[in-house]
Amino acid sequence: MLHKSDVVSTIMRLISWNVNSIRARMENFLKIAKEYAPDIFLLQETRVEDSLFPLEYFEDLGYNVAIKGQKGRNGVAICSRHMLEEVKSDFCEEARYLEAFSGGIFIASVYVPNGQEIDTAPYYYKLDFLQKLKDKFLDFKDEIFIAGGDFNVAPRAEDVYIADYKGIAASLRERELLKAIREAGFQDILEDKGYTWWDYRHRGFLQDHGFRLDQFYLSEKAHNIFNNGDVIRSARKLERPSDHAPILCELGI
Repeated sequence: MLHKSDVVSTIMRLISWNVNSIRARMENFLKIAKEYAPDIFLLQETRVEDSLFPLEYFEDLGYNVAIKGQKGRNGVAICSRHMLEEVKSDFCEEARYLEAFSGGIFIASVYVPNGQEIDTAPYYYKLDFLQKLKDKFLDFKDEIFIAGGDFNVAPRAEDVYIADYKGIAASLRERELLKAIREAGFQDILEDKGYTWWDYRHRGFLQDHGFRLDQFYLSEKAHNIFNNGDVIRSARKLERPSDHAPILCELGI
């Protein structure tokens, strides 16, 4: 008879990170890659056209890479030590979404629009993006699926350092759309891990004046094998850091 103690579980480690320009942050990326050695990186705001993406660094580390870039803005990537299959990037015209099948799981790198200011055209574009994102996730509801990225919404009041803040990234309509993703069956696994973004200005990180904008959402089957998650705050202390910290998710495969 096979006992639970006889079953060997392999840990799959994923890191999602809004790098705020991969070329500007390459040294920091290499430090995090060396320290944490994730199986999969989900990157956002790479800010580089596909032809100029620094592919050689990733290949030297043993990653297969799928990218969707734009000149000077947006940009998403998936980097995996496993083969990348079923790669799709046609969710929207901008470089804000990339999905793939790798290492036995479905994954997506997501970069939700900022929205700029409530009740403006960019804000309504953001709301439409979030609505369509939920519908996209439902395609994977019965799969082992993990979406990681910069969702540009702080889901709850405690995810913002400013008391009673209702501005961009924390308006009722934004939060309701993110709540709809959770209610559709996708678990936010870092809700007790603290902020992930701190403004460069006004000593934001030193004072811990942050927002929790970066999240992982796991389908039920992914959540069933979820092992551990955290915010890698140490990356925000590096020289010339991104304003976002990487987030970590581990599965017991």
